[in-house]
Amino acid sequence: MLKKDYEEFLSLAMSTGADFAEIYYEEGKQKNFIVLDSKLDSVNTATTKGVGIRIIKDNDCYYTSTDNLDKENIIKVIKNLITNFHQKNNNVIKLKDLEEIYPKIVIPHDEYPLEMKKKFLLDMDTKIRKISKKISQVSLGFLEGDKTITIANSEGKFIKSKNCVTRYICTVYAEHNGKKEREFVDCGKGQGYELLEEDLYKISEDAAKVAVEKLDAEDFKGGELPVVIAPGFGAVIFHEACGHGLEATSVAPKKSVFSSDLGLEIATPKVTLIDDGTIPNAWGSNLIDDEGNPTKKNILIENGVLKNFLVDKNNAKKMKLDSNGCGRRQSYLFAPTSRMSNTYLKPGTDTFEDMIKSIKLGVYCEKMSGGTVNPSTGDFNFAVDTARLIENGKLGKRIKGITLIGNSKDILKNVEMIADDLKLSAGYCGSKSGMIYVTIGQPTIKVSKILVGGKE
Repeated sequence: MLKKDYEEFLSLAMSTGADFAEIYYEEGKQKNFIVLDSKLDSVNTATTKGVGIRIIKDNDCYYTSTDNLDKENIIKVIKNLITNFHQKNNNVIKLKDLEEIYPKIVIPHDEYPLEMKKKFLLDMDTKIRKISKKISQVSLGFLEGDKTITIANSEGKFIKSKNCVTRYICTVYAEHNGKKEREFVDCGKGQGYELLEEDLYKISEDAAKVAVEKLDAEDFKGGELPVVIAPGFGAVIFHEACGHGLEATSVAPKKSVFSSDLGLEIATPKVTLIDDGTIPNAWGSNLIDDEGNPTKKNILIENGVLKNFLVDKNNAKKMKLDSNGCGRRQSYLFAPTSRMSNTYLKPGTDTFEDMIKSIKLGVYCEKMSGGTVNPSTGDFNFAVDTARLIENGKLGKRIKGITLIGNSKDILKNVEMIADDLKLSAGYCGSKSGMIYVTIGQPTIKVSKILVGGKE
């Protein structure tokens, strides 16, 4: 679409008294390469192309989308949307010159040959299977995501940007004497096939060894205990139990347990929680958010004090706060709202060894799994996929069937030690504006007490 088309659409959208209008155009492509049974099992491609129209009036947001990009159809769609307003506005919207902001991609997806992708995955499959005779299956894959967006709005913004992500995925299955276990590992970055500079074999080898070790894991009774949570994906607890409660989506309508806590001490002084959409090449990073604003480093909790929320444009007015570069959406099918990007706990100065030594009986959570949380109460329940017992200051046997049950406010106040081994992990987050790429991260932490659910 041409600049004059965007101006025509926006002028029409504002013609019946809206406060703000936005046109969001998107072209996207995603590919998945899967190796299973030691062969390239599938190559799947999905594309998106469409436009979303958002109109804001007072505190209300009206949104529609279409994949029919014929100009007359877009005009028809906008006319249907503006029937919600009954004033007259003859202002003609004029856009600034197009601003183009693109990330630097060293090895774009289409420039890395299919045969090279296939060879890498098959070679990795061979190496992993040699680690143990107990490995029964290996599933490997690459995910490629490319998206180009153009955003124009009634404030004159006219900007175009791109996003590129690549993810390596490895699942190892082990089997022995009728027992079956699995271990999953991945590495996702906001870059092209320069991802292969990472030591993907090391993380795959570690996953294979853990899958085999888990065959001997024992059930555990549970109880209220201290826990040590490994760096990286262990931060899913803080993402779910705390991060979502700090998004304006929950805060503005007073549905968050943290809605009235701005400026209050809600955690131990060791806790600083940051959401930073600007980290170079991170899975959840973007140069601009899906409202066309520069992404930012937002300190949410600093030394235990709640300093900020994640605020998008629509909720900024409701909350009387500034938006801070966190308006995100899965695609043109969704209106943007406040979402996390790369959310992590700031490293501390404690050590893993001191954490373990300080515990007489507890649990070391190496790998977290899925869970649920109620943002209005902060109550959560998360499964622990891989764990070991801590006894008398030493790591012990592998245990299974573990869950962590607690409350977001309680866990923030029970973070007793934080190490300096920060690790970021790629993931997905589903919410009001769809499923988006996010990074979660933390150093190793010790939580002084939490309810550990077990077999009994």
